[in-house]
Amino acid sequence: MLFAVFAISGLSAQEKIEWIKIDQLEKSIGQTNNQGKKILVDCYTDWCGWCKRMDKDTFSDTLIAKIMNYYFIAVKFDAECQENITLKGKEYKSNGANSKKKNPHQLAYYLLNNRLSYPSFSIMNTDLNVIEVIAGYNNPNEFEKMLVFFGEGLNTKLDYNQFAKEYETKYRADILKKVNRTK
Repeated sequence: MLFAVFAISGLSAQEKIEWIKIDQLEKSIGQTNNQGKKILVDCYTDWCGWCKRMDKDTFSDTLIAKIMNYYFIAVKFDAECQENITLKGKEYKSNGANSKKKNPHQLAYYLLNNRLSYPSFSIMNTDLNVIEVIAGYNNPNEFEKMLVFFGEGLNTKLDYNQFAKEYETKYRADILKKVNRTK
């Protein structure tokens, strides 16, 4: 019985990603707790099975949540949403607003460098310029490396394949100390 109480209390303490919607992004960039963070936009669709699996397997992982919250402003964006969205002073429109059929939103083309594939993740700087697009499902171990690579700004200094090979032995311990100190 005592084990069940500890197990339940441990679940409630599980870290979760602090997702915002795309229309909250520009306001969020100026907030004190977000200064210096990059932006990660999860571009998904409601019909995408791999997007749902990414939510279930990867985004629900406690360590992934800690790393995301430490390095990134995390944004969820339905790439087929019906709303018009203004970003950097430019209005992006739905391509299916007057249709029953869902179509890719104009903003999805910008965020994914015209390569629509779901799930995909757009890494942006605070000027809202796309730095990189990561396409496809990633398990927590794969995604952890990518988050750290871009979160630490190593993408400007190192080759990703070399970083990935050295991650466990050279970087991971320091990253875990860093992200576990917060909150």
